[in-house]
Amino acid sequence: MLKRVGAVVGIAAVFAVAVAATLGGTASAKVAKQSALCKKAGLGFAGPVSGPAAFLGNDQSNWVRLFISKWNSKAKIPGVPKKLHRVKLTLAKIGDSQLNPQAAATVARDMVADKKILGMVGFAGSNENLGGGPVLDAAKLAYVSGSATKDSLTTGAQGQPRLKYFYRVVPNNSQQAKAGVSYITQKLGLKSGSKVLIVDDAEAYGIDIANAAQKGFKAKHIVTIRDSVPESTSGSTADFSTEANKAVASRVKLVYAPTQTASDSQHFEQQLHQAGYHGAFMATDGSVDPSNFTYAGAYVSFFGPSIQNVNSKFVKAFKARFGAKSATDPFGAPSFVAAEMLGVAISKECSAVHGKLPSKISAVRGAVAKKLAKVKLSSTILGYSMAFNNPVDAHHGPNAGVTVFQIQSNGSYKEVYAAG
Repeated sequence: MLKRVGAVVGIAAVFAVAVAATLGGTASAKVAKQSALCKKAGLGFAGPVSGPAAFLGNDQSNWVRLFISKWNSKAKIPGVPKKLHRVKLTLAKIGDSQLNPQAAATVARDMVADKKILGMVGFAGSNENLGGGPVLDAAKLAYVSGSATKDSLTTGAQGQPRLKYFYRVVPNNSQQAKAGVSYITQKLGLKSGSKVLIVDDAEAYGIDIANAAQKGFKAKHIVTIRDSVPESTSGSTADFSTEANKAVASRVKLVYAPTQTASDSQHFEQQLHQAGYHGAFMATDGSVDPSNFTYAGAYVSFFGPSIQNVNSKFVKAFKARFGAKSATDPFGAPSFVAAEMLGVAISKECSAVHGKLPSKISAVRGAVAKKLAKVKLSSTILGYSMAFNNPVDAHHGPNAGVTVFQIQSNGSYKEVYAAG
């Protein structure tokens, strides 16, 4: 999942330099009570909790809240070892990173400054990680995303260093695109010479997954037409009328359009229909929002299971606490697992040192991060095991999770394909 790729690379580099100076004092600050963090440790959460994608951040943070309540009550949680001594957790800080790299850098500095925080769930978006990740890296503060899918976050790219303390519990863009292309090609009977229009949203996530999909289509000798339309913001609405007319004129069989904003996909579908387009439409994980993307017949690829396949006991608990509307959205559940990975890592580190943590907060955080990299859950509420074991993702992500939905006439999301 999920800005503005040219600017973001520069931003990440600038903040990486600036952070080294601003964190000098913080990184060496001493923990007030060496054993206190093994009695109660803080988690942070960072994602968009305002703006067009606020549903994403709110659902994710609520799933983190649910995890913490279950964890602290010693309830049985899939994947948590029975004999593990659980360190009590608190949601110490929620940061509104707004899917904006500059805002993410500010949020990251706030997280680092809070000495109760030993790990963070987030950032939600790939662009946010590019902006705020270098700040967290400098402080050795591990951060686990339930939705950031850009491949190069873990591998690095030209002008963009890899994020050392970043992890994710979802498949990367290449995995999602590969599964989506494989399914939709077969489903629509696309053959050599068939045409597909690919429209990205001009930011880190959209460009990355569009590139991966284009590579997959070309490998099948399918003709790809590429375009880009900046996504909606709180002050403007994306206009896809030109692309809709192009789809009709070019007689494409499929429009493949990744975006972080579900309402963009809904608007694009409407403009395609108005232009007389009768082909298929496929969005990606940023559009998985049953409240804002409801166009019947559209396909959506996603980095996790349908909500129907998430452990029903926990879905029921989530629904009772946060409402039925949120409980229909599968976007947040991976963040439960992200928090779980951190909770297990913190607890294992405290057990390993018998509650006697190092005197420097950066050393404590670094030790937790080392434990995190090795955490393996035999099962999760998502219905499959979890480990940072995917060699194509630099061992920072899982091997499983990709799902394809088709939106039904009543707006519901029906799972039509699951890959691994």
